[in-house]
Amino acid sequence: MSRRRLHGLVLAGALALSGPLALAESAAAPAPAEIPRLDADQWSTRVAEALRVHAPLSARARVRVERPGEPTLEFTFDMLRQPWRSGTRTVFEMQEEGDPRSIVSELVVEPGEPMVNWYWDLQKRRWLAVKGLLATDPWADSDFRHEDLWLIDPSARRRGSVREVEEDGRRFVEVHSEPYHYYGRVETRIDPETSLPVRIRFIDVTGAPIREQRFESVQLVDGRPYPMVIRLRELMTGNQSVLTWERLEFDRKIPPSFLDLSVLHDRITRGVDPVPLDALPEPPPPDQT
Repeated sequence: MSRRRLHGLVLAGALALSGPLALAESAAAPAPAEIPRLDADQWSTRVAEALRVHAPLSARARVRVERPGEPTLEFTFDMLRQPWRSGTRTVFEMQEEGDPRSIVSELVVEPGEPMVNWYWDLQKRRWLAVKGLLATDPWADSDFRHEDLWLIDPSARRRGSVREVEEDGRRFVEVHSEPYHYYGRVETRIDPETSLPVRIRFIDVTGAPIREQRFESVQLVDGRPYPMVIRLRELMTGNQSVLTWERLEFDRKIPPSFLDLSVLHDRITRGVDPVPLDALPEPPPPDQT
């Protein structure tokens, strides 16, 4: 057999083997899904829907606040949230580690209006109200702002530009807001497959990053992905606040009386749990039809 004939047979064999293999590899690696062409407002709506910020919610979480030179602060809270009018009402019961007392409050949110926070004054034994709260005001004794936890919609971030970015082989969407508060812009990185936020960077007017927020430990909650850890770092001071969800139940029916201030007053004065997560009505069985 001539050398040319032998070379042709070897080449043909190689092509015969590599052809099906190449086809198999091509079939096993489909092209990535196309990222929708949405504006900043539309992506913000998708994020809010992915975080289920308008759904009824019963939850328990732990917050850890670390500030250099200060003792670490840890507190837990139970919460009940219910849609109300065009916004939400959310009752919190917070308890600092090592303190037998708890603080009960109710946050009332209506779109386009400053928030109202009712809290139970332990000394006066009655409800007092803090009115005029803004989305960028601090929440509890942490470094989180109300909008950082979507307790109110971060509406200022709905105006801005959208771009696609890639990191470590993954594609993301980034929404860059227009200037607001003392931020030059806020960059919200979004996973386009889940619409969940991945990272938020807060940039000052000089272009320097001053805060960074990450959403971690994504797990399935009621069959949908949800970040179980929210970590916020203040880059200038080294402060860090970490919120860890320990219990999450969406769309659980919450009786209106559980959020009524007069009923809460009665439960508190009688020493009854004001935010009874385990006393909620059981959800109806799934439709079998």
